[in-house]
Amino acid sequence: MAPLSLTSAQPCAFALPEGRTALVVIDMQQDFLLNGGYGYLQCPSEEVFKQVSSVIEPTARAIAAARKLGLHVIHTREGHVADLSDCPPTKRMRQRTANPERHKMIIGSDGPMGRLLVRGSNGHAIVDEVKPLKDEPVLDKPGKGSFYNTDFHQMLVSRGITHLLLAGVTTECCVATTFREANDHGFETCVLTDCTGGFDTSIVTATMDLFCAYDGLLGYNCSSKPLLDLAATVTTVAESVTESVFDLSIASLRVAYRSGKLTPKTVLDYVYEQIAKPECAIVFKRVIDKGVALKTLPQPAIEASFPDMPYFYGIPFTVAENFDIDNSKLVKDLLALGAVLIGTTKIDATSAGLVSGAPITSACSAEYAAGGYNYGSAVAVAKGLGSFSLALDTDGSARVPAAFNGVVGYNVSKGLLASAHVAKFCPSIDSVAIVATTVPDSRAVFAELRGQDLTDPYSVPDRNIPIKSVDFRGAKDGGFRFAIPDDLSNLSVDFKTQFVAFVEKIKTLGGTLVDVDLSLLNKATKLAGPIIDVERKAFRPTAVVEDSVSKSIIDATDASASSVSAFKVFQDIDTLRQLKTELYMKFEGTAGIDVIITPTVPFQPTVDAVAADPVGVNAELSIFTKITNVFDMCAVSLKTGTCGALELPFNVMISGPMGMDGRILDIAEILA
Repeated sequence: MAPLSLTSAQPCAFALPEGRTALVVIDMQQDFLLNGGYGYLQCPSEEVFKQVSSVIEPTARAIAAARKLGLHVIHTREGHVADLSDCPPTKRMRQRTANPERHKMIIGSDGPMGRLLVRGSNGHAIVDEVKPLKDEPVLDKPGKGSFYNTDFHQMLVSRGITHLLLAGVTTECCVATTFREANDHGFETCVLTDCTGGFDTSIVTATMDLFCAYDGLLGYNCSSKPLLDLAATVTTVAESVTESVFDLSIASLRVAYRSGKLTPKTVLDYVYEQIAKPECAIVFKRVIDKGVALKTLPQPAIEASFPDMPYFYGIPFTVAENFDIDNSKLVKDLLALGAVLIGTTKIDATSAGLVSGAPITSACSAEYAAGGYNYGSAVAVAKGLGSFSLALDTDGSARVPAAFNGVVGYNVSKGLLASAHVAKFCPSIDSVAIVATTVPDSRAVFAELRGQDLTDPYSVPDRNIPIKSVDFRGAKDGGFRFAIPDDLSNLSVDFKTQFVAFVEKIKTLGGTLVDVDLSLLNKATKLAGPIIDVERKAFRPTAVVEDSVSKSIIDATDASASSVSAFKVFQDIDTLRQLKTELYMKFEGTAGIDVIITPTVPFQPTVDAVAADPVGVNAELSIFTKITNVFDMCAVSLKTGTCGALELPFNVMISGPMGMDGRILDIAEILA
């Protein structure tokens, strides 16, 4: 699809970058648009109220156009929890205090449609004409602005959104407040003038003028007509992905389901045929019965497509066996979003290391190791036994198997995905990881699942996630600054050649190489090793070790743990905190870097090499991955090339500070 823009926008054309533009539909609720709601009861005039309600029809047309063009569509609702603890008394009482005769009913009062502006009441619901589809996010907000006391910023950046079209009510209140907030957060924002309205014509007019005033000081405005005209030129969303049943990427399946070219039943028939093969069945600890899996989908949609699908409708996925599939919030959320759980994949239950004596080899070559701890998830995705898999990463234990099998391994910032009801070997640093075939698929899973879980002691509140201004130009045009390791001597000849060449490629894709001293990473890796060994020993489950390779690794881990005194553990933890602070400072300021880019691993070992020196191989493999978890960072490992006659995958890793997941995903997408 050619680049789109609203050419008649004021003060100049407003771009609609593909994949980075969202229509945000603000507060189109019964409380503001229907008789008997909060807005109606506060409004002094029936005629004025009808003018506000008149925006429903043009907004519905704009939403249809945005969907047709493949834009993100996000809805907001203003309202408060039942006890009004999130509603400041000033907001609730101010109008009644100023004019008690007009404002007899206030927030929380019992109105014709239930309690006014209270979540769960009829008035809080969005009107039917602009009802969200099941795959469109709905943001509940307690304030007038969409960014106040919400995770709206994270919702946007996790999806890679940089450009916002605003519609909804009211112009002078919630739309204007969100518009101003978006400006400060770095988003390019345009208000659709015929898709918004308010309760005072003169204030609305002045606000409309303000949106594009001073040559775009704050943003843009435009009618919805050019958006509708653009939508009229396309008959369907551009299908940039193949629709073969053998392509299990989330993006491909969603397109195929919507077009009716595939059904979930057809896809699951194929997946289960593959699982029945011995070389695939060995990956699973437990396979869910196909009939049971299909029953999680709504009838009669199993056999035919339908337009209003939950985001992951019919998408097959697996989880590592240490996920409690009956109680994990992530699994429950995925099932609620229409995903189909195929089964649980094997892990190295001994927590032996990044590679072990597991009987499964890489999906790329039977001569090479598949990885240790989370090898099952990586092999399952590589063999097409699911669109993605959830795993747990300790010091690279999901990213390394992903690299060995040529797929994407995304270590999410610790605490941004719920980890309750997941058995951990190193609870202080373990982080949920997403293994997928593409970066966009990894991003989609993260965006839909992210959010605080109050039942999870390791979950991070949204207020603790750093907010950095968005660059509306995108990572390639806006540029990014990166650093690489000081010492590449550990790399195999092929891997070093690949990495050096890839660094030059990065420079052509918006990257600027910055000379940053990263020697502290080596020091931190050496300090972290024994501490992780102590925690592994403390939380390792009782398991029968059946192979000598795993036993050697466990023995070495236990010996390392036993050699460290409690005093030394706490001293080293304190030193690591100091090193983390030193590292994070390298990401700050105009001279700071955005990401660190390294090979994921220095080499890929053969099965024989692991058997000959399991302890040594494991120690070398984690030189780049270990610090991600210890320093609460996020990282994406992705395939960027192949090596040798066997065309073994070469993966690089893009790492950033805690909470900068959206930024590293932006960069990963242009480098993939």
